[in-house]
Amino acid sequence: MAQSIVSTVVGKLGELLIKEVNFLQGVAEELTSLQSEFQWFQAFLKDADATIQGGNERAKTWVNQVRDVAYDAEDIIDTYIFKIHQHRRGSHGCLFSSLMTTYACHPSRLTILHNLGNEIVKVKRRAEEISANRSKYGIDSVGATTSSCSLTSNETRLPLSWKQTPVVEEVDVIGFDEDVKKLVQLLLVEDQGTQDTQRRRPVISIVGMGGLGKTTLAKKVFSNPTIKQHFACHAWVYVSQAYTDRELVESIAKQLMVVGEMRMNKLTDEELKKMVSDHLKEKKYLVVTDDVWTRRAWDNIKEMLPVEMVNGSKVLLTTRNREVALHADRQSPPFDLKLLGEEESWELFCKKAIPTKCSKNCPPKLETIGRQMVEKCGGLPLAIVVLGGLAMRKEQSEEEWRKLLKSVSWQLREGEDQISKILAHSYHHLPYYMKPCFLYFAMFPEDSLINAKDLMLKWIAEGFIESRGEETMEEVAEEYLEELVHRSLIQVAERNSLGGIDYCRIHDLLLDLAISEAKGTNFLLVTKTISNNNNEGNIITLQKTRRLALHDKHSLDIAQQYPTDSTRSLRTVTLFGSDPWNSNLVSLCDKFLTAIVRHFVLGGLLYDYVDHNHPGLFMSFQIPQILISMKLIRVIDLRNLQIIVPDAIGELIHLRYLNVRVVRSKPLPSSIGELTNLQTLQIRNIYFTTELPSEIWKSNLRHLKCYPCSIKGQPSVNNLANLQTLSSITAGKWLYKGLHKMTNLRNLSIGDINNSHGKALSDFLGKQNNLIELELMAKLPSYEHEIPTSILTASHHKHLRCVSLAAKLERLPDVNTQCLLTNLIKLALRSSFLVEDPLVTLGKLDNLQVLELWKDAFVGKEMICLEKGFPQLKRLEFGDLDSLEEWKIEDEAMPRLRKLKISVCEKLVMLPHGLGRITSLQELDVRFMPNAFNQRLKENDGEDWDKVRHVPSVKVRP
Repeated sequence: MAQSIVSTVVGKLGELLIKEVNFLQGVAEELTSLQSEFQWFQAFLKDADATIQGGNERAKTWVNQVRDVAYDAEDIIDTYIFKIHQHRRGSHGCLFSSLMTTYACHPSRLTILHNLGNEIVKVKRRAEEISANRSKYGIDSVGATTSSCSLTSNETRLPLSWKQTPVVEEVDVIGFDEDVKKLVQLLLVEDQGTQDTQRRRPVISIVGMGGLGKTTLAKKVFSNPTIKQHFACHAWVYVSQAYTDRELVESIAKQLMVVGEMRMNKLTDEELKKMVSDHLKEKKYLVVTDDVWTRRAWDNIKEMLPVEMVNGSKVLLTTRNREVALHADRQSPPFDLKLLGEEESWELFCKKAIPTKCSKNCPPKLETIGRQMVEKCGGLPLAIVVLGGLAMRKEQSEEEWRKLLKSVSWQLREGEDQISKILAHSYHHLPYYMKPCFLYFAMFPEDSLINAKDLMLKWIAEGFIESRGEETMEEVAEEYLEELVHRSLIQVAERNSLGGIDYCRIHDLLLDLAISEAKGTNFLLVTKTISNNNNEGNIITLQKTRRLALHDKHSLDIAQQYPTDSTRSLRTVTLFGSDPWNSNLVSLCDKFLTAIVRHFVLGGLLYDYVDHNHPGLFMSFQIPQILISMKLIRVIDLRNLQIIVPDAIGELIHLRYLNVRVVRSKPLPSSIGELTNLQTLQIRNIYFTTELPSEIWKSNLRHLKCYPCSIKGQPSVNNLANLQTLSSITAGKWLYKGLHKMTNLRNLSIGDINNSHGKALSDFLGKQNNLIELELMAKLPSYEHEIPTSILTASHHKHLRCVSLAAKLERLPDVNTQCLLTNLIKLALRSSFLVEDPLVTLGKLDNLQVLELWKDAFVGKEMICLEKGFPQLKRLEFGDLDSLEEWKIEDEAMPRLRKLKISVCEKLVMLPHGLGRITSLQELDVRFMPNAFNQRLKENDGEDWDKVRHVPSVKVRP
């Protein structure tokens, strides 16, 4: 983690020296010297940052000191940038005349340089002392590399003390019987096909997070009598994170009894590998490679295995990293091991906690408490087994189990078995640049469904992500998130139509790990862990921490007690799940969005807060002095509060991400255009359309999301090249001029479109060659306003994948003659008033996977899915089609359909007969349909039941 912040400081120093070379006269040399010192830190930390996890307290102390001095250096740089910005703006007059009446409020250039020089000298002196301590206290050798340990440059080296038998997986897990059967079948399958297809290495990979029981499952399969009989040779290789090539080859050689130990010691690695390979060539063998962490490790193993495996030999591999599994064999899908369900978890717990090892014998008075404890394990077998062992050692009484319930989280994290240390292996194995991305999950409450897009935009705003080659930062961030998923640190909750992650979550035990690591490195403070009894210690922690996450009212109450100077280093403030009408929250919002920018005000100011939902309620709040020094803030997320954005927002020059909910219909302040570093702006307004000032075009925004917003004035063509998202913006004059440089849009959503916008809209969209997602909504009533059909042609939209239209369409363009968008993956139509059956045309789209038809998208009586139509469609939803009477499905139509949803089609009599032939269908959801329609779907008795009998999930909601 220290390496990440040091790398950030090195980059900032370099950028500052380049941009401010003319202004930094007299201090440039000191800055260059400081940069050099941190570059040495950066090089040394590549090894030391991981080694401290092995228990070396000297190295740990040294790394902590390096991190702290790096944080201080970053504060100096950011404070200088803030002050010089104030100085330059002051030379053109103060922005807020009501608050600053003279230029004297800005420090002079010489004063700024003098202060910068003094601060640089101090931090450089500290850096030199810390550097000297490395030799003074014998830390020079920490993390030294060895040639025998095989790691790539992007992988963190772990101490040899961590190399141990994988107790993590040695758990007697409930519910593995079916998994064992499936794996045994996969291993027994003889390769079929041509000789070329048989030459590949069949590798069956078991993938999952630490503690799931991967090793236990592999051992059950390895010891299965049928497997023992089927394969002539068997070998089990435990790889670990600190393996050596020699140990691997010797382990296999010994198990296969290829050569005696005395002779083995005389052979080179290559000679021994060849001997193993030659021994296996003529035999049908099974090699289990357990706990493989890297692709390089697998590459070393496969050198010992014969190239040709035409005799049915197999490899069984366990890993936490899905990418390793795919690297080993991309033709064999990884076997994903899942978390236990509620009842399986309870059964496993009782097996360990109850003397009779039977859940039925658990005393009723203990079951409720026991299930509460088990719930905290989140289905992780290792945690459940450890918890069961703790309960077994306790007296089986309500009092003792309640005590254990209160300490479950601590026991799993810090107790004798230290599950967190086992889970931490995956974290410490991350490349340094991905560790901040994982620690960022620490800010989320337990069991949160996390918006992946929003998370990645915050990563970018925090400076965790850098563009690589032609990849955008957003694309790199997506790769990072997928990598965290592949490494079994993060779980995918939902994917979108394009295959990307929409929502994700983190297991509670990994969340505890992230919170602990984040707090220990001053990366982030979660205020739900704060106690009133230790407020002084919390303030000290807050003085050092970079990010603050507020979870509940208690944390808000505590936060209001912090003195002003305790928050000067904060870069991020995020508030979760709160009541927007709670006066405490409104007051806190005051602090975080108004007071922090009025750092130059000595006294409090007043502003008015009006509840538009209750016009008689009027409140005024005094701006407090708490948090008024947060001038270095980068990320503000107060989406759960309804607020008024103050004029002084423009003072937060480091702000990169702003997400707020506003309460008034008045425009946002023009000063928002002063936020030249702002990358993401998200505005929500429940009651009104928020008017964005014309100054918004001066910013360098990458993502503008407003729900809903209008924009004043014409675009500033010089600052639009980076804009990738323009969402929920109402159509207006901005459509007619100055958009020829807005060419990097990926996501576009425009509302309130009327007939007069047709040509301008077509011209604008014609320039959007990179557009991926498009949403267009007509001004109400939508049947009066038509969108040009040309929008759905492929002349300019090679990358367009998702389209949503809520407007009248004359007709759909033909697939062949008019180039209907053949690359579409998702299409949603609403209020299109199409007279011709859209399924006839859309069924010809070979790539379409999701189709939605809502609210008079079609006004005809009959829809037909033609023979072999919709070859890739996976989800079909339609509703509020008031004229629809009949729906037909011809042979081989929709062969991949998995989900069907139908609602509010009053004249539709029944499901089509062809639905029974779609064996891929997994879910049928029928809502608010006529009673006669629903009766036909009555289980076993309904006339249409045979059509859906094969569907696993049938839901009929009257």
